Amino acid sequence: MLKQRIITAVILIPLALLGVFALSPFFFSLFVGGIVLLAGWEWANLAGLTQPPARLAYVAGLVLALFGSQYLPLQMILVLAVLIWLAALMLVLTYPGSAIFWRHRSLKLIVGLMVLVPAWNCLVWLKEAENSSWLIVYLFALIWGADIGAYFFGKRFGKHKLAAKVSPGKSWEGVYGAIAVTTLVAIGAGVVQQKSFAQLMVMVLFAWLIVTVSVLGDLLESMFKRERGVKDSSNLLPGHGGVMDRIDSLTAAIPVFCISLLVTGL
Repeated sequence: MLKQRIITAVILIPLALLGVFALSPFFFSLFVGGIVLLAGWEWANLAGLTQPPARLAYVAGLVLALFGSQYLPLQMILVLAVLIWLAALMLVLTYPGSAIFWRHRSLKLIVGLMVLVPAWNCLVWLKEAENSSWLIVYLFALIWGADIGAYFFGKRFGKHKLAAKVSPGKSWEGVYGAIAVTTLVAIGAGVVQQKSFAQLMVMVLFAWLIVTVSVLGDLLESMFKRERGVKDSSNLLPGHGGVMDRIDSLTAAIPVFCISLLVTGL
């Protein structure tokens, strides 16, 4: 499994970086939109749509939602994202009891839209910002670093379950590993940019917040997979599962990252 994960990552990471650096904002939005639509296809299955026509209809609805959302102010989208992830936190903390509130298929489909649409909007906004490509790479580095830290620390030291009813394989030790690696990433980025000590500490604090929220994104998808009775959102990516399995952390982290930029300007 580890070998498959590494091989797939070696292929995917250069493709992601090529998309970030080589594409204009318009084509980048299409590139990310394609990834989001693949995730939407998988989410439709997690919600209980098993037939291809029904899943295609959901993807078509997602296309319309992405198109329409670009006419909304970013601040409104960010507020919506915060509310969504606060609600997600409550659902995860109270699972399986919370399932009574979202078990209906239509509600699961709506949750998918509310998770994917703000993430796409925020990432497109990032691409239009100053030093956009490096900002996006920094965001990716935080999340990838968190994944690596969580995986290896969890495998080596994991004893205390993070959310046993939602995802038995995740541990608090994995979270500590994720925080440790993202701290190093934030400090490294701050040193390269010659930030002051105070600015560096702000970057570290927001990195901790971003990685914490990214864990929530992972747990939310795990909750839906558990309810659906599947291990992965699909088998598209060997060693990693599906597209949604790869971007679940990002869907939660991207809006918080954008908020951190608006608040701090760093």
